[in-house]
Amino acid sequence: MNFKRILPAFLLLCTVMGTAASCGGDGGTQPAETTAAVGGEDTAAIVTEAVTDDRPALDLPEADFGGEKLRILGYELGVDCIHQYDFYYDEASAGDLIADAIHARNMLIEERYNCTIEVTNDKAPATTARNSITAGSDDFDVMELYINNAMSMAMEGMFYNWYDLPTVKMDAPWWDQAIQRDLAMFDKIYVMTGDISVYDEELNYCVYFNKKVANDFDIPDVYQMARDKTWTMAQMQQLGKQVAADLNGDGIRDENDQFGILSDKGMEFLFYFTCGNNLVTLDDEGVPYFSVESQRTFDICEYLVEYFNDTDNMLWASKCSETWTTIDKVFMENRNLFRPGSIYDIVYYRNMEHDFGILPYPLYDENQEDYYHLIATHVAPGICVPTTNVEKLDMTCHLLEALAYESRDTVTKAYYDLNLYTKMARDDESGDMLDIIFSTKRYDLGFVFNWGAIKSQLEVIATNTKSFSTVWDSKKSACEKAMQETLDFYMSNDY
Repeated sequence: MNFKRILPAFLLLCTVMGTAASCGGDGGTQPAETTAAVGGEDTAAIVTEAVTDDRPALDLPEADFGGEKLRILGYELGVDCIHQYDFYYDEASAGDLIADAIHARNMLIEERYNCTIEVTNDKAPATTARNSITAGSDDFDVMELYINNAMSMAMEGMFYNWYDLPTVKMDAPWWDQAIQRDLAMFDKIYVMTGDISVYDEELNYCVYFNKKVANDFDIPDVYQMARDKTWTMAQMQQLGKQVAADLNGDGIRDENDQFGILSDKGMEFLFYFTCGNNLVTLDDEGVPYFSVESQRTFDICEYLVEYFNDTDNMLWASKCSETWTTIDKVFMENRNLFRPGSIYDIVYYRNMEHDFGILPYPLYDENQEDYYHLIATHVAPGICVPTTNVEKLDMTCHLLEALAYESRDTVTKAYYDLNLYTKMARDDESGDMLDIIFSTKRYDLGFVFNWGAIKSQLEVIATNTKSFSTVWDSKKSACEKAMQETLDFYMSNDY
């Protein structure tokens, strides 16, 4: 679905009045008139126009939960954190586009089902979750944990399999189909995301480019390259070389000079994935296997060694005085053309004097079928339902389904239409590129479980004297043994 093409009443309301409201009634067939006063203000807005999209109606029966609480364990974000909460809202957040949308959605659900959404923010939610579940305490109905952590904790029987949860429609578009395609082994998955969370967008990746530098050096239309799928690793490197220069003439390429690409040696693993590769792939039966043993994989790894060691063209963050802060400074000072990074980095550039654009990560070559954008599951939270939730499981699932559905017209639209497409991105073309990025997201079980420390081998190939094929030969047995331990759990447990 292309959210950028829609201008719902919600968007107008947020823009003009700073107030968020949501639409959609029980069953999703009729718009509901819902009043949402944001941030304690008396001003309220009523939305009576349904937003048309391609999703089916919400198939939930009417319910009155008698004022019960939906207790959610989430992350305590730092004062300077650039991320957003998925469920939590306080009056200090009033006026923030996404926070207002979260508030509006929560109020809609609370009023419709006579419940209360109670969020506990914790600096170490994984530890709190483990302690609570291990003790058999029914402290929380829902837990939001990093996906990698959640998948590991699930092997201790801590979370329900989402496919076994009542009421939840796992094939519905408001639940992420990509995570199910890539991480659901044997029809089991213990952590979920989708419209209910913004983290699967925030923790995705893109390439920023400096439009002033591009104009100064007559760089061709990289947007059109991306559309035509001629935007490749070689193109990024070659265009970057047109820009790279030893500005002070000291014969040393460092943070005082100009570069085509800004990155770091530790980011090679990401380019490995964006070249269309997996560490682990699921077969048609949902059985994972290591898919690294191919000539294409070995060729890509050798290519990345050369690519990342072109230090005339690429500046490594680890060689800078303030690492990634220096990298951002070089980009904003118009001494760089391409800055591969994360979607959330966009907030650093919103006050940048000159314009920037957004691109997908490049293809390996023009033979690659499509772009590939790995979700950073080591820092991207997902939704889990603890096995200690017994008494309120039906209510929990009912409300999760409703929250996910209603998020599409509130939180997701705020994130896409306003936060990215309007508030931060500088042009319509960047919106088109974000459509490409969000529609080509992927997950990888090898990245999630890191069986046999396989991921770490990808992070050091630029400085590793051995080829990846040699490394794989030495690691294969340990990787497959570690994977088998996980498979034994999945095949022998019903939860």
